[in-house]
Amino acid sequence: MRRAFTLVELIVVVIILGILAAVGIPQYRKALERARGAEAYGGLGHIQEAEKVYYASAEKYLASANPLKMTDLEEQKLDISLPQSGWDIGVDAPIPGPGEAPSFLATATRKTGAGPCGGRKMTVDQGGVIIEIGDPLVWWRSCVDAL
Repeated sequence: MRRAFTLVELIVVVIILGILAAVGIPQYRKALERARGAEAYGGLGHIQEAEKVYYASAEKYLASANPLKMTDLEEQKLDISLPQSGWDIGVDAPIPGPGEAPSFLATATRKTGAGPCGGRKMTVDQGGVIIEIGDPLVWWRSCVDAL
């Protein structure tokens, strides 16, 4: 006699798989967005360190031609590789006025097609101060929890 699965057993398995997918997929998306945020955070740290090295040799900070996005050539000048996962990263280095110290501000902006996280920004300046809108934990939670 051959033993086979009954229709009820198969339906129960499909329901269980559906529940696991319904719980797992949103958690996976949240984990991906947190990882992308950490990647951008690290990229800003790389820019800050590379700008220090560039300043030591050129006595000025390197700004990107488009303050919203660095080009490959500008990345080569700083000897860095920036994250490509949905972030636009640019550097603005205004010409200092009389008596002002040179400065720069690197900004990572989440691309607009990134759902509720689109348009989110974080910045770093020459002192290594990474600024996020509001409390960083609240900022990322509000973005990621909206997914």
